[in-house]
Amino acid sequence: MNRYPFLLLSFALACGGSQTQTEPRFVAVHNALSAMGLAQTGPISEGSLPEGAEARIEVELQAGECYTFVALGSDSVEDLDILVLDEAGEEAGRDVTHDRQAAARVCAETTGTHTAVVSMTEGRGGYLVSSWSGAPAGGGFGGRMVAGGGAGSTCAGARELTFGQPQSGDTTGGTNAMQAPCAEGNAPENVYRLDIEEPSQISIALQSSFDGALFITRTCGDVASVVACNDDAQDTSHSRIDTTLEPGTYYVVVDGYGNAAGAYELVATRTTLRPLAEVCADAPALQVGQPVSGSTQGAADYFQATCADGARMPDRVYRLDVPQRSRLRLRQQTDHDGALYLRSNCADATTEVACNDDFRDVRGSIINTIVDAGQYFVVSDGFGASGQAATGNFTLEANLAPVAGGGVQADSCGNAVALDPGAQDLDTFEAGDDLAGSCGGQGGADVVRTFTVRNRSRVVIRVRDAEFDGAMYLRRTCGDANSEVACVAVPVSAPRTQEATIDETLVPGTYALVLDGARPDSFGAAQVTLEMTDLVAMERTCRSAPMLRSGQTVNGTTAGESNDFQASCAEGARSGDVVYRLRVARRSRVRIDLTGDYDGALHLRRDCVDATSEVACNDDVDQNNRASRIETTLDAGMYFVVVDGFREGSEGSYSLQVEIDRP
Repeated sequence: MNRYPFLLLSFALACGGSQTQTEPRFVAVHNALSAMGLAQTGPISEGSLPEGAEARIEVELQAGECYTFVALGSDSVEDLDILVLDEAGEEAGRDVTHDRQAAARVCAETTGTHTAVVSMTEGRGGYLVSSWSGAPAGGGFGGRMVAGGGAGSTCAGARELTFGQPQSGDTTGGTNAMQAPCAEGNAPENVYRLDIEEPSQISIALQSSFDGALFITRTCGDVASVVACNDDAQDTSHSRIDTTLEPGTYYVVVDGYGNAAGAYELVATRTTLRPLAEVCADAPALQVGQPVSGSTQGAADYFQATCADGARMPDRVYRLDVPQRSRLRLRQQTDHDGALYLRSNCADATTEVACNDDFRDVRGSIINTIVDAGQYFVVSDGFGASGQAATGNFTLEANLAPVAGGGVQADSCGNAVALDPGAQDLDTFEAGDDLAGSCGGQGGADVVRTFTVRNRSRVVIRVRDAEFDGAMYLRRTCGDANSEVACVAVPVSAPRTQEATIDETLVPGTYALVLDGARPDSFGAAQVTLEMTDLVAMERTCRSAPMLRSGQTVNGTTAGESNDFQASCAEGARSGDVVYRLRVARRSRVRIDLTGDYDGALHLRRDCVDATSEVACNDDVDQNNRASRIETTLDAGMYFVVVDGFREGSEGSYSLQVEIDRP
């Protein structure tokens, strides 16, 4: 028996291609569909349509019966479509092919007048429409039509999903009443009812012949009540949800991405949750200073939190014993969107001490706080309850320090440590409170670094990735608050990396840099970068810089060059650079083009050593990071053109060209 009636319909068209050949075409269609177990339910409707026109045919359908509408076009027809509307004018079924033949299957939910709309989408000519009732032998229509109604395709007809018993189905012919929140589109869906009698960890796996999606909702038809959703699990033909459900009735919806539909297999398994008291009693100890690795994959969702959208994902819990009132630092790194929180009573969510979702990015979490002596519980969890990429591997570490801190290296002016040019990690976690700046730092832990300026220099100090909020200040004499040169606030880097900068021109001497916390519970690590540009040497470089001329192409390389210049674009342009002089004799239109084999940047100044005299800066041209261009009108005078690179470490060979024209 042929399961694909479109092959038979193609044969029927071959038997006749015009409106005058109705009878042989009808005979071919009748024989083909009758052989599949279908029975003709009404007369044949014929007519002719120009391109873009439609014809409406009213038909009486009986509730509970399924009907197949078949439309055939003549040889001059390129695309014929058919759409079936119910009594309310809502879509009940439609054709999704691009062909001169069309079919739509409808399972009527009510008895009454339906309307078959035949549309001449492309081409023109004759058409023939007939309707048939019954189900095709062998099932399926090759995925070539979309139909409405049918058991399992609506909330009212939801099938029961039994744990441990694979369910096979096909969304082709299902209704499109809901949209998966994790998969956009208008694909048809099938619905299953899932009854949960006791708190359980549920795993539902979908394997589909199409780009499938899977979601669970408390109220069928209400997407706002979705508790978990997954589009792709490893690939587009698999979806998986691992979640914890309380007793009640839920609905499992098999959906598709976009308009995808087809056959699938669905399997649900269940594990009854252990009593929370048992889980807490079995929590392994988290040893101070000893990182522990684990995974939330396959775990149950026993705990929730005030951050991370409730942290309603599978989780792991650890016990932490604190012998005396202490500073506590908890750090977590994951391969998923993780979350971290701390409780004083494992089974009581109201005893949450602290909660952090993102530090620097979604894979990092950190808690810095002061805790009393006692037993605490640390939970590694995931963001929200989407069921998508919020479980996986994690590494967790706990550290304790005295509340007052002190006695560690670089803790005060008396034991300050040298700060070398480049990036270094500074940590105030174990430091005491010795100093305060004009912009903050009173009561917070602080550390001191010193550096020496040998010639008049531009000094840039940046703080990134700070685990705490506080202040950074610069002094000529460490213990003398009146010698403060600059003070800036330091923001905590959550949820994304933020930066604080001191940018000063300093005379020769030794300076003290202090990194300080805003409060007693503001402590932790940060990355500090020191850049010093010798302005005396820079002035010599500027005076001897090569002269650029209009129409001239200059080739060179920034590889191995020092970072003497920074800019307002290219994220600071803190890469190796080369400077040129450019003399403009009269007010002119100037175009400067840079091309290279690296991510270059180009900036223009009036004063070679003064960054505030920047006239223009460009990183990329038309999203091409290998090209930069400055095009502007300049007054007569001397200018300085700097060939630079994006951020740090972008260096290589380049070509530079200048064109000067009267405006």
